[in-house]
Amino acid sequence: MDKEEIFKLIEDNGLTLHGDIEHFSTLLIDAFYAKYLEQPIGYLCENAVGHKYFRLKKPSSVYKPVALYAKEQP
Repeated sequence: MDKEEIFKLIEDNGLTLHGDIEHFSTLLIDAFYAKYLEQPIGYLCENAVGHKYFRLKKPSSVYKPVALYAKEQP
């Protein structure tokens, strides 16, 4: 990811690096994974009671989805 792509990410999301550094780092990590790694095989989610479950399609952020990736086997 070059400088121009990073500045575009900042501008597109209306961020300032003074107060939004955590949000910016999350966006940067997500952009990196989307560009350089495979698509996730599924998502580990959490319901309102706190139980974790697996889901193939990405749910809304309310369920705290964590993308799961598989490493290619030799």
